[in-house]
Amino acid sequence: MSTRGRDSRVQRPWREFARFILFGVVNLIFTYLVYLILRVFLPYPAAYTGSYAGGILISYVLNARFVFKEKLRITKALQYPIVYVSQYLLGMALLYLLVEIGHVSSSLAPLVIPVVTVPATFILSRYLIKGLLFCPR
Repeated sequence: MSTRGRDSRVQRPWREFARFILFGVVNLIFTYLVYLILRVFLPYPAAYTGSYAGGILISYVLNARFVFKEKLRITKALQYPIVYVSQYLLGMALLYLLVEIGHVSSSLAPLVIPVVTVPATFILSRYLIKGLLFCPR
């Protein structure tokens, strides 16, 4: 195998991660706008829930099509919320550990959590959508 082929396989997950971050920001902006629109008609908890659920769907579409370049599949889309439940549980566990064990301010601790949850969400998304963790095809 040529060095060039090996280099592109090694770079692929990093390029996917960069696209994951980019489309994550796009999704954040979109869901925030949906939240603001829903907020006009609904109480804020319902608006947040609706925009969060929509964000999961949009995240699946963006990640499957543009980040991991895979076809959309209903079976994968139905499994995709597992990624966000996992992200939430990991974030809550980290928040508890940082605040209660690490004595980090409860105002600052949420800023640290994405350092762990974003890479974990990328790995889970990649595994669910592509069926592999780090080994390119």
